[in-house]
Amino acid sequence: MEKIKVLLADDKELFREGLANLLESQSQIGMVCQCDNGLKAVKKAKETEPDVVLMDIHIPGPGGDGLEATQCINESLPNTKVAILTDSEDEEKLFSALKAGAKGYLLKNIGVDDLMKSIDLIAKGEVIVSPPLSEKLLNEFASMKVEKEARKAESKNRLSNRETQILKLVAQGATNKEIAERLIVAENTVKVHMKNILEKLQLRNKQHAAAYAVQQGLVISTEDTQRRS
Repeated sequence: MEKIKVLLADDKELFREGLANLLESQSQIGMVCQCDNGLKAVKKAKETEPDVVLMDIHIPGPGGDGLEATQCINESLPNTKVAILTDSEDEEKLFSALKAGAKGYLLKNIGVDDLMKSIDLIAKGEVIVSPPLSEKLLNEFASMKVEKEARKAESKNRLSNRETQILKLVAQGATNKEIAERLIVAENTVKVHMKNILEKLQLRNKQHAAAYAVQQGLVISTEDTQRRS
């Protein structure tokens, strides 16, 4: 099996050196490089073309933080997978990292076995998120799905400008023929629009459509007009 090349990007020297020594002792790791800021991470990645970059999200510049370095590596080295290795459980950081192209978001309290398994899977193209955050991520995706479906339903039920015009005229008591003459269209066109209006609003007939228009404030009812006068 081909050994994995790893680049460590972390400004905490003690942590970085310790992790490098740990990785070098693992049989599946073939190379370990180190750097301590975002600019060096991008430069070193281009020089060595590692399989996996373990990037601290708070790594300092120059050249931006861990997120900017992640995005740059992701765009310039498609075969290199970046995984954020951090102590931050901030949801916004997680989403920002994935948006920047990170293939992993691992917490620094991860066990050695889990870390090695994660590196192996990330090198193969899997997306790995530490358990405490994976549930939050799934909940966020579920919420986004619900919102998307709601927007889709709202869009489906939204009347066009022409349909709104016709609905107003129906509420005012106009017949299909009168509506057709008013809008200068064929009477059959009015019937088609009316059919679509009833389907979109899930109403039974024109009378219900007229009542709906008054309820929504599209027109003023005759009763209200008489009260105002």
